[in-house]
Amino acid sequence: MQRIKEWFFSEKGMNFINVLFFLSVIFRGSGLAIAAQAAWIVYLSFCIKRTKSKGLKVVYFVFVGIASIMICANLYFLRMRAN
Repeated sequence: MQRIKEWFFSEKGMNFINVLFFLSVIFRGSGLAIAAQAAWIVYLSFCIKRTKSKGLKVVYFVFVGIASIMICANLYFLRMRAN
């Protein structure tokens, strides 16, 4: 688990999340946006645990909230598209 955390916080981990977001733009409606936002939430949750600054924690929580709303919206539109 520690090795995964180290990889996730490295430049490679953030590049992986960026690639997921890029692929979600190219392949719209495939659910990649949900995977990208979920990975971003995991990254932000690790950032929340690591930081000592209360201001940054608030910002990270706001971003987690935005990503959660976007996941719900994407699930809704995927479901509507399937019907």
